[in-house]
Amino acid sequence: MPTIDTAHGMEYSMNDKDMYKDMVSMFIEQREQNLSDIQGAFDKKDWDNYRIKVHGLKSNSRLVGGMELGDLAEKCEHAARDKDEALIVSETPKLFELYEQTIQALGAIDYNSL
Repeated sequence: MPTIDTAHGMEYSMNDKDMYKDMVSMFIEQREQNLSDIQGAFDKKDWDNYRIKVHGLKSNSRLVGGMELGDLAEKCEHAARDKDEALIVSETPKLFELYEQTIQALGAIDYNSL
C-alpha cells in the first residue's frame, strides 16, 4: 500500500481539512473515467492522448499526496513523449495497480488526525 503524503495534500488545500477531503473525494470519483481514458489511449497506441491523460493523473495524484503514483505517472508521461512504447507497455499495468492501491490508501485517511 502506498504512503499518502497528507501534509503535501494539505499544503495544496491551504491547510483546510474540508478542502483536502473534497479534493480526495473528487480524485476518487474520477477514477473510472481516468482509467477508461488512459486504457483507451493505450489500446489505440495514441501516445499523445496517453501522455495528456497520465500528465493529468500525475498532477492530481500529487495534489492529494499520492506521490508514488505521481512519480510513476510522470515516468509514463515521459515515455509517451519520447514514444518509448516498450516502457509504456511495461509500466502501464503497474500504473493501474498503483492507482488502485492509492485509491484504497486515500479512502483510509483519518481526516480528524490531520
